Amino acid sequence: MSENVKIDLSGEINATTEKKGFQKLLQHVRSGAAPALLMGVLSSRRPWTQFVATDNFKVPVSIPRLSRRFYRNIEYFQANYLIVFLGLFAYCLITSPLLLITMVASFFGYRKLTSGPNTWKPKIGGWELTKTQQYVIAAAGSMALCWLAGAGAVLFWVLGATVTVVALHASFFDAEALPNLEDPEQFPMIEQV
Repeated sequence: MSENVKIDLSGEINATTEKKGFQKLLQHVRSGAAPALLMGVLSSRRPWTQFVATDNFKVPVSIPRLSRRFYRNIEYFQANYLIVFLGLFAYCLITSPLLLITMVASFFGYRKLTSGPNTWKPKIGGWELTKTQQYVIAAAGSMALCWLAGAGAVLFWVLGATVTVVALHASFFDAEALPNLEDPEQFPMIEQV
């Protein structure tokens, strides 16, 4: 009953695993896709004269119209809203020098850890630290420095101010005054010569 069965198992297995979620985002950031994505969003920026045109600020007539207006403005002015967020973030960094120093120190610390082959092998109590342990120590140090610099308050201030500005603008800017995105003839700024 027992026969010697020989099965050839030689060969190569090319298993590519699809990264999901946060790992996929990190992969795009490391590959240099993040700046391209940011530039793609910023290339759709609308003119600031249109963004702050005070003639177009009106109270919505009804709740359904408010909802439609809100989503249309978020879609139409998303690059402008991103610039508002980045401006508020830059303002916080400039007005808080300790936070700026902390951010720069954290950036260069991680840059040092990720740059090429590392000849520096830190030891604690005679034990050599692995790369993972080095990252954990760097993250803990960065978090401690950010806490001392008041990064939590700055983060909530920036997010709160951005949400407030964006929500107010998107709610009260009259979306009907915007040109129809599908109809190129309705752009009032374009003139045929």
